[in-house]
Amino acid sequence: MNIQAIGLLRPDPKIPEWLVSEPVSVPYFDGQRLTFTLDGLDTADEEDAKSAIAAFLALGAQERAAAAPYLYTNYRHVASLVDKADLACEIASVPSVWEHVQPSEIFVSRRHRHDRAIYVQIMAECAWEPEHGLQVVYRRGCQLARVSEQDGHLTHTDACDLPESEDKIVEAPAASLKESTRKSRWKLW
Repeated sequence: MNIQAIGLLRPDPKIPEWLVSEPVSVPYFDGQRLTFTLDGLDTADEEDAKSAIAAFLALGAQERAAAAPYLYTNYRHVASLVDKADLACEIASVPSVWEHVQPSEIFVSRRHRHDRAIYVQIMAECAWEPEHGLQVVYRRGCQLARVSEQDGHLTHTDACDLPESEDKIVEAPAASLKESTRKSRWKLW
């Protein structure tokens, strides 16, 4: 597959259903070069993928800044779950949250339920959640859909098997969900 905006895609040597680009300049990250991986997409998805990728590549610093409050909410939630001594960073304000994030690659895939749209996932490492990292997901490449740990789910409703009406951008990382489940079990016994 060849998508002009990201060039010729080649099968990943370890995962053949992934098609991977060479590193591409990403305006969202001020031109940082990242690979794009198309996950499970084929020629039938090509036009939708082209559209979502073009929309994503049209995003820039303004859209990155608009996502910052959601990242900061994710950080504050994680910070509330750990001792201050165990937190790898302390972020004082929303505008500085991106200083603690290092994007690693971009995934493009189709949601397999509800809207069945193409989603673009920014996969990143972040200082406050070194184990699970961070994902920032854009529906059709341009609508912020989710900020969470890297769990492979494109939306909150998919991650929690909820109705679409309960979708939200930021959610609690899985570790806190496990903790709250464990606490509620103790209350029952």
